[in-house]
Amino acid sequence: MKALGVCRSTYYEWAKERGASQRKPSALSLTVYEKQAIIDKKKTQTELTHRKISGSLRHDGFWISPSSCYRLLKPLGWVLHQDLREAPWKVPHYEPFRPNQVWGEDWTILSITNNRYYLLTIIDYFSRYIVAWGVVKTVTQREVQNLLALAYLSEGIEQQDPKPILRADQGSPNMARQTKRLIRDLEMVLSPSRAYRPTDNSRQERWYRTVKQEEIYCYPTYPSEEIARSSIAKYIRFYHEERPHQALWNYTPRFVHRLGNNTELLEHHRAMVRIVKEQRMSLNSMGGEYQPMAVSN
Repeated sequence: MKALGVCRSTYYEWAKERGASQRKPSALSLTVYEKQAIIDKKKTQTELTHRKISGSLRHDGFWISPSSCYRLLKPLGWVLHQDLREAPWKVPHYEPFRPNQVWGEDWTILSITNNRYYLLTIIDYFSRYIVAWGVVKTVTQREVQNLLALAYLSEGIEQQDPKPILRADQGSPNMARQTKRLIRDLEMVLSPSRAYRPTDNSRQERWYRTVKQEEIYCYPTYPSEEIARSSIAKYIRFYHEERPHQALWNYTPRFVHRLGNNTELLEHHRAMVRIVKEQRMSLNSMGGEYQPMAVSN
C-alpha cells in the first residue's frame, strides 16, 4: 500500500465492496414474484406501512416478514418515518392469556351534523377484538349498562368462570350505583383506572387512536347518524377481519379471538414461516415460479 500510495482504509473499503458484489445470493432471499407483490401492494395502497403490507399480503398467499418488506422499500424511499412517544410500560399491566379475560371500556367524541356524539366500545385485551360498540348522543349510566349487557350476551359468557375483569375509568357513568350493581350481578369485576392515567387502559386508548386516524378523522362531520353507524360498522368489520395487527404478529383480531390461544398462534406463525422458507429455498435453487400459498385468517 505504501509503494502504491494507497491508504490502508481505502483498500479495505474497496475489498469489502468487491467481496459484497461477488457474494452469492442467499437461498432464503425473496423471489422476484414476492418482491413484485410488495411493490404492487405499496403502489396500490400507498398508506400502508411495511408491517401492514406484510400482514395484508397473507390474504394473497405471500408470507413475507415485515423486515423483508422494509429492506425492499427503504432504498426506494417508500418507508415513512413516524415520531411516536415511547410505550409507557408501567404497572398496573394486564397480560391476559385467553379471550374474554380482561375487557377495556371507554368512549370517545365524534361529530355528526356538527353535533357532539360519542363512540362507546368494549375491547378484549387478549385479541384487541371489539366485543361491543355503539354511537350515542350522550353517555350516562344507561348507555354504559346497555353496552355491558350487549357485550355479555354477544360473547355468550354466561357459563364462563371466572367472568371478565372490566377495566374502566372513574367517570360517573362507570361509578354509578346501578352500573356497579349490574357488573356485580353479571359476576364481573370492576377494575377502575387511576385518575389522569390513560395508560391504565392503554389498549382501549390505542384502539381509539387507530379508529380516529383511519375512520373518524376522515370526516369533518358525519352527515347523519345512519351514515355514521354504517361507516363505523364497516370499519370495525375491516379492523376485525382484514387489518393486520402488529401486536398480534400481524394476524387479525377476529382470527386471534377465535383461536384463543397464544401458544397455538405462535406455533402456527412459526410453521408458516418454516414452510415459506423451505419453499423459497427450493424455488431459488431451481429458478421456478413462486406460487402464493392459500391462507385464510
